[in-house]
Amino acid sequence: MTHTINKRMATLALAMGLSATCLGAGNLHAAESAKGADENRITAATFANPLFRNGADPWLEYHNGNYYLTTTTWTSELVMRKSPTIAGLADAPAHNIWSGTDKSNCCNFWAFEFHPLQTAQGLRWYVIYTSGVAENFDGQRNHILESEGSDPMGPYKFKGTPMPDHWNIDGSYLEYKGQLYFLWSEWHGQDQVNLIAKMSNPWTIEGEHKVITAPIHDWEKSGLNVNEGPEIIQHEGRTFLVHSASFCNTEDYSLAVVELTGDDPMDPAAWTKYDKPFFSKANGVYGPGHHGFFKSPDGKEDWLIYHGNSSASDGCSGTRAARAQPFIWDNKGLPKFGEPMANKKQLPVPSGEFGPITTQVEGVKYRIVSREIGQCLVTNAKGQVSIGKCDDDNSQWVIDPSNDGLYRFANVGQGTFLTQAQCQDESSTALNTSPWVASRCQRWSVDSTREGWFRFANDRSIGNLQAKNCSKKAGADVIAGENRVSECTDWRIEPVSTFAIVNAHSGRVVSAEQCQLKPNANVAQFEYTGNACQQWQAVPTTDGFYRLQSIQLSNNKSQQCLVTNEGNLELGACNAIDSEFRSELMPNGSLRLVSRKGGSSMKVANGSYANGDNIVEDVWKNTISQQFYFREVK
Repeated sequence: MTHTINKRMATLALAMGLSATCLGAGNLHAAESAKGADENRITAATFANPLFRNGADPWLEYHNGNYYLTTTTWTSELVMRKSPTIAGLADAPAHNIWSGTDKSNCCNFWAFEFHPLQTAQGLRWYVIYTSGVAENFDGQRNHILESEGSDPMGPYKFKGTPMPDHWNIDGSYLEYKGQLYFLWSEWHGQDQVNLIAKMSNPWTIEGEHKVITAPIHDWEKSGLNVNEGPEIIQHEGRTFLVHSASFCNTEDYSLAVVELTGDDPMDPAAWTKYDKPFFSKANGVYGPGHHGFFKSPDGKEDWLIYHGNSSASDGCSGTRAARAQPFIWDNKGLPKFGEPMANKKQLPVPSGEFGPITTQVEGVKYRIVSREIGQCLVTNAKGQVSIGKCDDDNSQWVIDPSNDGLYRFANVGQGTFLTQAQCQDESSTALNTSPWVASRCQRWSVDSTREGWFRFANDRSIGNLQAKNCSKKAGADVIAGENRVSECTDWRIEPVSTFAIVNAHSGRVVSAEQCQLKPNANVAQFEYTGNACQQWQAVPTTDGFYRLQSIQLSNNKSQQCLVTNEGNLELGACNAIDSEFRSELMPNGSLRLVSRKGGSSMKVANGSYANGDNIVEDVWKNTISQQFYFREVK
């Protein structure tokens, strides 16, 4: 343990520019002798900035085993990426979780933030984003979405525009003594300032608007007089507002710190601004700012996520890259961000990223059913893996994309992950479930075999998931064994959750048109509103196929399913032959939904963002309008 800690201290100190002599020769020797990375690890022990290019206004949260990242898109899409490792965010697929079509707020999406707040219904995520009209930036306003459940990926419902009557951007929250406040930026004359107001709920402000920071120092007035991007960090009972200062088109964009030194956040006199920037250009990084804060996976480190340019002349463009680095607190209790770390300089990944992590990964829950035995993949508190009853508490899994086209199987009951023990040993086939340690032994490829069946192979050993000795008996142990084409290695995945079907291109969901209750209602894409006509359950049939059954009963109280009618999707009888589909997991984490009757794939007809764009079937062309996600609704 001491060896690991010394290595981490040495590497962090070197990365942050501290003197090597301060560490002591013994610690440096320990750091050098511990350089060798585990060959089974899915990522290196260090990473370098920039983390994500074209990543302006980044926001990052670590939640239940994954990092989640958003950045400004400038388009009509609100895009989120996720990865179990911070370095993996660079190549993680983009998931469109919301798109705009209303002309008043359709376009120029900026500065997304997503905040976890506890509600009467449980944890919900609130996305605050800035958008406006297509023609210019004059119509920019803050807008707020609410997640249906606890998954940062949504689905999301539009909740409101707190201030629809004037220009306002960069919304964020402050929670203080049981009261929720809204923070934002707007222009007052020649100055762009930060303001605060109380909230009656996470999308509605009430009462007065008060200016709490304005550009008063020369270093806040480079290019234009700007205070924007107000973000809160709280530490040891103290509340700090950290905002960006000066015009983002200059190299002098920087971070200022303001402390709540009084007791009433609505009182401008209760906020005290420090007279020097806390974070500014250095080491070939220009205009660092528009930031957020996150904790390392083990909760022990504070991290800063921000954007910066690699050239002094780049300005407010797509050249701004997302960057991340740890920071500390000085002996006065103030945040000490240090200097932006140079491009390509290695720094240790956030502490705890390599586990051991036991957690409830977010996502739709599945049963994994053996073709040979007809029962499910199960585990227990001891980590033993076998084939058992499908109603067992430990028979549900989240099949979670984990980069490189591979997946990890997170057990819902135990919070552990399907693992091939000693997977580097060709003679070892044993499986267990264990805490996540970012090992290739814990990742699996998912390949379609025939009809609706899948084969799962371990990333490291390439051993196939199967009953030991291809046993046909319930209770059989499961191993990662011989790579064979056999019913023994075939499994089907069976969604257990109620879910929305989200199109990968538009972020809209598959819905009965106008939520009609009548049989044969047309099916199209619409923005998610939480109605029953947008929520589905999978009812298994045979050979890995299932029916997609609406949870909304028709007006004659009968169950309705998605059916195909000459290539068009509509609601119909659940016993029809054209009501069966299979799903195929794609390398980017999306799903291809294939009709049993015709073999064609579901798609949004015109590939648009528009509400009402029809859902049809077509020959598979691997277009984004043919890709979907199941998102759990609770």
